[in-house]
Amino acid sequence: MQPEADRSSAAWDSLLLTLGGPPAEGTGAIVQPHPQASEKIPVTVLGGFLGAGKTTLLCQLLEQASMEIVAIVNDIASLNVDATRVRSRNADTIQLENGCACCVLGNDLRETLEEIGHRTRRPDAVVLETSGLSDPLGVAQTVANVETMTLDGIVTVVDALTFRARASDPVTAPLFERQLDAAHLIALTKTTACEQVLELRDEVGRLAAGRPVLLSDRGETGSDVLLAAATRGARLAMNTAGHPPDDFAVETLEWPEPIDARRFFQLLDDLPATVYRLKGWVYLQEAGGHAEPAAGFEVQAAGRHWRVARRDGPGSTCQLVVIGRSSDCAFDGFLHRLRGLRGRSPKSATPSLPIGS
Repeated sequence: MQPEADRSSAAWDSLLLTLGGPPAEGTGAIVQPHPQASEKIPVTVLGGFLGAGKTTLLCQLLEQASMEIVAIVNDIASLNVDATRVRSRNADTIQLENGCACCVLGNDLRETLEEIGHRTRRPDAVVLETSGLSDPLGVAQTVANVETMTLDGIVTVVDALTFRARASDPVTAPLFERQLDAAHLIALTKTTACEQVLELRDEVGRLAAGRPVLLSDRGETGSDVLLAAATRGARLAMNTAGHPPDDFAVETLEWPEPIDARRFFQLLDDLPATVYRLKGWVYLQEAGGHAEPAAGFEVQAAGRHWRVARRDGPGSTCQLVVIGRSSDCAFDGFLHRLRGLRGRSPKSATPSLPIGS
């Protein structure tokens, strides 16, 4: 049996390997030499469950950072809503869509990283926003296999408003916990609307032992913290990537004409618990009005919380991505009612809209 002291030293070595630290003395551990930082492009993986606030955090990072960053945005659906938001920050943005970068799009991600690494003018860093159903460790393994890249850290974003629901849902909990386990540090979002946030931070910290839990709404997740996250925290040893795609259903819906505002908001107010994410763009009209064309809006919903914001742009096509529990009657019923939305007149008055729940 291995002596207790040796087992402790070996465990400490395993932890320090995620931080780039030296082995404990007397263990005989062999650590491969790390390449110089200037030789490889650092990659930060931004993970977390559906609707956690990854895109918002990425946009903030791009606005704060003084260095040149390439943003890679992965979406499980064929419509990449988040990439459009990131590109609006004038960032060099690459889209990976219609699958997860940790599995289905693994080869696409590797080829994308290789292309970036061989550019004549290479960026200072790459930030990869994973889909909400991705296993960040699977993405990190792809990064590790690209010679021109080095993993700078895994940041898992957690929504304070839906944390307990995701941790207790038997469908979402396994992936949610794995996303926490893969992290070097945790970014807790939407804390201003959450009571007893310090108690919640402690609760998240118990599930992600040894990792800092930072409050993004209180300025704790600046670019200097998120970049190089591996030097500020640690992650558990994880040998294989796990991904339960059969538990989730992804639908992309499109309407060629505006939809009825009143019926749409009724659906938002009655979101089933098994609808985990809804996002996209809609053009809304009120029944009976004929003064002005329908108005365009961006829609974001995570759990029972939703937000609708005015969006400028031509056309009147409505496109929504809906992600929820597979083979679930409530989710299927919601999709059926959503598909049935239709506008009642070609032109209407601009609707008076609530700002969200």
